[in-house]
Formats: sequence, C-alpha cells, structure tokens
Amino acid sequence: MSQTYFGIEIPFIEKMAMDVEKISEDLVHVHLDLQPWQCNSFGVAHGGVMMTLLDFAMAMAAKVKHGHLGGAMTIDMSTSFIKGGKGKMVVHGTVLKAGKSIQFCEASAYDASGDLLAKSMGTFKLVEFR
Repeated sequence: MSQTYFGIEIPFIEKMAMDVEKISEDLVHVHLDLQPWQCNSFGVAHGGVMMTLLDFAMAMAAKVKHGHLGGAMTIDMSTSFIKGGKGKMVVHGTVLKAGKSIQFCEASAYDASGDLLAKSMGTFKLVEFR
C-alpha cells in the first residue's frame, strides 16, 4: 500500500525513502538517510535529491497552511547549495506568506550536526485535482 502525504500519493517521494517527522500548520520536518544511489560523483547528496527534499517540505507546508487536500504545484524555486550532504539530512519547510492560492515558502536542509547544507525559496500554487 502506498504512503499518502496530506491526502495524496506521490510515488517519486515514496521512492526517495524520506521520512516525514512532523507536519503542522507552521512547519514541516522531513529527513532522509542518504543512500549510495542518491549521491553524486563526489559522494555527497545529488543536487536533485537535495532539491526534492526542499521542494517537498515547502509544498507540504503550503498545503497544510490551508488544509488543502489537492496539489501544490511549484511555480518557482531558487536553491543555494552551501555544503555537501552526507548521512542523515533534515529539512524544515515553512510558509512565509500565504495567499488565497499562491504560497511563498522557504526551506532549509541541515546535516546531523546541524550544519546548513542548502537553503531554498519557492512559490507554489494550490490546485484541485480533477
């Protein structure tokens, strides 16, 4: 049986094997124990893996802020990579400004020692499923 995330199934997120630690109205926490297949040629988290974690945390924060059971589509996302991720990575996502359908969010990724790995800002549109 597939995992659901605030009302929807996301097969790609399930494949990533991340764990959702907390989903509340003002903060989403997820973590990932990095696997070898998720690494780049330097042996650290692939940028796409890191961006997926950040994107997921922000999208969930956008959905939860409104109790929205539909989708949250990424309109824009900007990410700064600060340090390569290894081992367990923790991401915190939150909504900076909530509109009726457009949400402005941010997320930060940390390693197990609390060092900042990446920071992202994103704009999301809440959409209904048809």
